[in-house]
Amino acid sequence: MKKIAVAIFFLLIASLASRAEIYLGARYGAGLSMIYFTPHQDERAVFVPVNTAVAFRYCHEKADDYERFMNLLIEFGYGERGYALGDSAPTQIRSRVLELPVMMQARIPIVKHVNVLITGTVYGSYYLSNKRTEETPTGKVTTSFTNNRLGGFEYGVGGGLGFCLNFGKTDFILDARYMASMSYLMEPAIDMYESMPMQVVISFSVMRKIGK
Repeated sequence: MKKIAVAIFFLLIASLASRAEIYLGARYGAGLSMIYFTPHQDERAVFVPVNTAVAFRYCHEKADDYERFMNLLIEFGYGERGYALGDSAPTQIRSRVLELPVMMQARIPIVKHVNVLITGTVYGSYYLSNKRTEETPTGKVTTSFTNNRLGGFEYGVGGGLGFCLNFGKTDFILDARYMASMSYLMEPAIDMYESMPMQVVISFSVMRKIGK
């Protein structure tokens, strides 16, 4: 029975692949990250210089009508998060994060070789490390703190808008994406997430079609 199930699984994969356009690529971005506190605590955004990922994109090659403009995009990435508190003696919190965004992406052609991209996202992430840096009269003091009571995991939603230049089998993509954590809905008082973390990232990607 197991052998039959495995055989059927691989037949389905082969069938999908035979009618699919599959792209692999890489993305690099940077942007702003912050947490919105309730009540307000003089929070400010910080610049996060690293948000990078490897990407896989799937679309149905022979689909009709609007379906041929829809893609499934999956990334596995590494990013930085953070926020600052206060103006005169700011405290900064910085985190390193592994991310797994899963996106449904509409590719709308406007002129030859140019597409507008509209993306909806759900994501999961895992916090690798968390550091707090505070300004004191004697200088900066940096301490590490533990992950939240969700064990360092986070989930959320997002959206994006971008442009794609297509030349043969290669796509060059510039996009902006907004991501907001929904983890506070499960546990509203977890250590890292006094309220809703969010980030805005500007990214450049290169995707290459594989196969025919």
